[in-house]
Amino acid sequence: MSIKQRILILFLLLPLLSFNQKNRKVGINDTLRYSLSMSYEAIVDMFYLYEPFLEISLLGHSEFGQAIPLLKISKKSNVKKKPVLIVGNLHAREFYSSKFVLKFCDEFLYSLLTKDGIYKSANKIIEEYDLFVIPVANPDGLKIAQEDWEGIESYRALVDSIKRVGPYSDWKANGMGIDLNNNFDDGNFEVKHGHLFEEEPASQGYKGAFPCEANEARIIQDFVDTLIPLITLSYHTKGDVLFWADRGTHSYFKGLDELLNTKVANACEFKMARVSRNPKDYGAGLENYIRAKTKRIAVCVELSPPNDLVEQHPANMFKSLVWDKCKSMPIIYLEELSRLYPRYKYLFEP
Repeated sequence: MSIKQRILILFLLLPLLSFNQKNRKVGINDTLRYSLSMSYEAIVDMFYLYEPFLEISLLGHSEFGQAIPLLKISKKSNVKKKPVLIVGNLHAREFYSSKFVLKFCDEFLYSLLTKDGIYKSANKIIEEYDLFVIPVANPDGLKIAQEDWEGIESYRALVDSIKRVGPYSDWKANGMGIDLNNNFDDGNFEVKHGHLFEEEPASQGYKGAFPCEANEARIIQDFVDTLIPLITLSYHTKGDVLFWADRGTHSYFKGLDELLNTKVANACEFKMARVSRNPKDYGAGLENYIRAKTKRIAVCVELSPPNDLVEQHPANMFKSLVWDKCKSMPIIYLEELSRLYPRYKYLFEP
């Protein structure tokens, strides 16, 4: 049975299952490299433990038919909440990003259930926001980068026909050789070039033949158009840097984007990239699409320090390089946005 079939069966069975293991965390392991199946299992475990606050659905499927789960963390209320979007693993090799997103969800949900959680403002946040989370946006690419062929064996010849820049562990694209974060329709797709540009499908550097050619990009873009998140945090690896603004949209936010990201950069010891000047370099990313087409704040967060290597940091360094520095990052964004929102509310009203 394929991973796709297993996860679909699990989702179908969720309403019928019950566990008596409340008031504990899933416990995302700080030292392991999380495979796609491990991520799926963690998501299902979260449902068992946090059902009052967690809905799980399928956002769609990857090019190779792998499930792309969507988590909604919310509290039932008659009050309309502000939607927030958190995304991990758009780039295949960047396994720190999906693990960070999963661990944040686990700790946040645990904090909703008990006073022992690390996020003391969790219940206040959930009164104001609905959190929508895509932990693994590029499941095919993650499997390729980890040489985990189970469930995608029939695509192996296709994968091997794609130009590979470096070993499989450096794979950045989706299964069809398209860089997802260069494939969104922000209006700059035609001029997008970048410094790692490929004319044909490749493990990195190919933007695709047309916007949203990649199934994963189209699914996520369609969801964004429906949700219109107030803020989006798209997690990547590496650099300890925030890509938070571009010349084409920065002025719209009247300084709110700078205030938010300055607060986070100072708290988490991150750098803030300069406002991106040339769409040839910055265009066609998820964060660019959201800022350009929905007029909402979106940030590309590069987790972990740079080391002048393509290879990702070892899995067992996740806690020291990422979690200890960044565990409060989503909370800081939302707390600061709540504080500033009354002053900038007019930006987001019809």
